[in-house]
Amino acid sequence: MEPVYYRDASLGCCPVKKYFEQYAPSTKDKPKEKSRKASILVDIDAKVAFVVEQSGRAIAPISFKMRDYDYFEIKHRKDKNIVIRVFYFRHVDQIVLLNALEKPDDYDTSKERRKIEKELKITQDYLNKFKTNPKLYEKYDINFN
Repeated sequence: MEPVYYRDASLGCCPVKKYFEQYAPSTKDKPKEKSRKASILVDIDAKVAFVVEQSGRAIAPISFKMRDYDYFEIKHRKDKNIVIRVFYFRHVDQIVLLNALEKPDDYDTSKERRKIEKELKITQDYLNKFKTNPKLYEKYDINFN
C-alpha cells in the first residue's frame, strides 16, 4: 500500500498537504520552533508509515475507526491541550489522506462541536468524491523544501 493525499478539484489543493505546510520549517523560525515543527511532521509521518504497514487497519493507539463515518483517523498530540487528527481511508492499494484538523481536548461549547462535526462531514464528502474519481490524488511527501 502507498499513502497519497486526496486532491480536491474545487479547492485546487490537497487538504492534508495544505494543513501540513504550516509545520514546514521556515527561515523566519527560531531553531527551537523549527525543531518542534519538524518533530510534529516526523512523528505524523511515522504514524502514517505504521498505518501503511498495517494495510490501513485501525490499530490503537495510533489509528481508530470513526464512528458514523466511512473513514479512520490518526491521532497525534500536538501539545498538552491539542490533538491533531488526520483522516484517511483505504482504497485498493492506497491509504488516502483526506483531511486534517486540530481538536482541543476541552471543547464543551456547542459552537466548537458544530465546527468539528462540519469538518467530519466535509471529510466524508472528500471520500465520496474520491470514490467517484479515484484519480483525485497526489503523491504523499512531507518534505516541503
